[in-house]
Amino acid sequence: MFSDQLKRILKKFRSDKITKKIEEGKQVFFENTNESIAIRFVPGLQGRPGRYFAKHFGRDEYEVESNASAVVMGVMEGKPISVSRYRRYHLIRSSYWTKFHYDDYTTRDYEFALRAHQMNS
Repeated sequence: MFSDQLKRILKKFRSDKITKKIEEGKQVFFENTNESIAIRFVPGLQGRPGRYFAKHFGRDEYEVESNASAVVMGVMEGKPISVSRYRRYHLIRSSYWTKFHYDDYTTRDYEFALRAHQMNS
């Protein structure tokens, strides 16, 4: 019971830290640990909205929408990571992400294939 309370406090602290840096217009690197996704926030110039980029284990970086579930969950329950961890995130091997061949799919098809794979598991 005590460890659950500690985990909630830690998640809240991490979330506040990520949110504060985004609001200040700083570049932020954080990880959505539930989905094993590293996310990078790049602030916009001259009042324009910022952009989000994501990396899965074994995949290169791609842009995601700010309202994507991976980004929202990453901000709410994720943890900040270092720039070096983000840069090498695509090099990390994961048995989960290598179960099917995502190289055969476009980005849009990849999300569909991922959902289909999860439903069959």
